[in-house]
Amino acid sequence: MTLTATFLAAYIVGSLNSAIIVTFLVKRKDIRDYGSGNAGLTNVYRCFGPFTAIMTVIMDFAKGIVIICGTRLVMRLPVFEGFGLDVFSVCMISAFFAVFGHCFPVFYKFKGGKGILVAALCMLLTDPVVFLCEAVLFVIMVAATKYISIGSMAACVGYPIFTLFWQTLSNAYFGGSYENIWLHVALILPMFLVCFLRHFSNIQHLWSGDEKKFYFHKKGEEE
Repeated sequence: MTLTATFLAAYIVGSLNSAIIVTFLVKRKDIRDYGSGNAGLTNVYRCFGPFTAIMTVIMDFAKGIVIICGTRLVMRLPVFEGFGLDVFSVCMISAFFAVFGHCFPVFYKFKGGKGILVAALCMLLTDPVVFLCEAVLFVIMVAATKYISIGSMAACVGYPIFTLFWQTLSNAYFGGSYENIWLHVALILPMFLVCFLRHFSNIQHLWSGDEKKFYFHKKGEEE
């Protein structure tokens, strides 16, 4: 019951869409009425500029702290003593529910963002080395193509691969404490699939050639 409540809380916190909340508080506007209509960071930056985008990142980071650190604190409760539960695995499940809540928020008729930023910040708090690898991959892909969507989808594919590689390497050479590596990869896959499939419209735009490119010096464009 405690874990069920923890995962439900992760979903509810994830459902608090930062792009929608911050845009309303800062601009008194609904981000879903502008640009691509996606309640995500890229659309916030394009339509309302860097300040609103930074505030969105800060709120999502706060959500990640609440979800991951909250899960770790729950796992320290006396009720779990002696169970030998894998904390990393439980954090991954919480992260999935947070991402699912972001993509399908109960507060916004189950219409949310694409989950990339929430997934990335949960990743930062659970496995910073993998986050760094993902960040480098994302930057390289966006710099090469000028498409945020390609960078995001590349990161989705890279997440389980980098996790498998790093945890195996860590256990073999660096005295890492990772256990159940394949379980970790299996738990990451649903999150990867949700985030990747949320980019279906971007794949269609890429295929038809009308996907909008991203430039830091421009805003107000549609995604």
